[in-house]
Amino acid sequence: MDILQLSHYLDNLLDITEIKDSPNAMNGLQVQNTADIKKVGLAVDLCMTTIEKAVAAECNMMFVHHGMLWGGVKPICGNFYDKVSTMIRENLGLYSAHLPLDMHPVLGNNKALADQLELSELEPFGEYGGQKIGIKGRLDPISAEGLRVKLEDKLGSPVKVIGSGEVQTIGIVSGGAADILSEAAAAGLDAYLTGEGCNHHYHEAIENECVLILAGHYATETGGVKAVGKHLAEQFGIKTEFIDYPTGI
Repeated sequence: MDILQLSHYLDNLLDITEIKDSPNAMNGLQVQNTADIKKVGLAVDLCMTTIEKAVAAECNMMFVHHGMLWGGVKPICGNFYDKVSTMIRENLGLYSAHLPLDMHPVLGNNKALADQLELSELEPFGEYGGQKIGIKGRLDPISAEGLRVKLEDKLGSPVKVIGSGEVQTIGIVSGGAADILSEAAAAGLDAYLTGEGCNHHYHEAIENECVLILAGHYATETGGVKAVGKHLAEQFGIKTEFIDYPTGI
């Protein structure tokens, strides 16, 4: 299977053409290569370090959440040139899926987090561009502090909790989606989980009595690429490797 065939499969699997995304995001095939796909490097972010790690791991394709093409047309120079020229020289293809990966009902980042928390009664949640990009659900009663400990154990990284009390209902939108906290509060949810937030979200969480859980932009978005990698291995026998390069954010 070559990269064009695999990209077509991923386009359909992730519903790339139908899902609205940030105007700056480009979902789908970003860099073509030649020959059949032998090994796919899975990463949250496309950057020079993950490119080099993928090459060292003998990957000839990368599947990432945050791709290389953001912000429209720009000259191929500086750091951008370095990435493009390295990928072409090393015959390393690139496929990127942003919101389509966050919101996929089986392979998505939010579904992975919901599974880690063992949520039940799952429903779409979190409005963006006229679509629901997250998940809400119910879990066995647990304290906010207990939830923090559980998430740190699952994600292997620090988790910040703002607020206290018992949590039974929770909304989830991975990454940098703290503004959706207001929707969680309006829905009467006990807690809202995302990756990162701003100073004013602290006061919003306290005043609305909705526990805000900030588990890290990077950490909340590793589940999707791993799930897609597992799916490709099962469906096509393609080797995959998760390239871990945490930002601490």
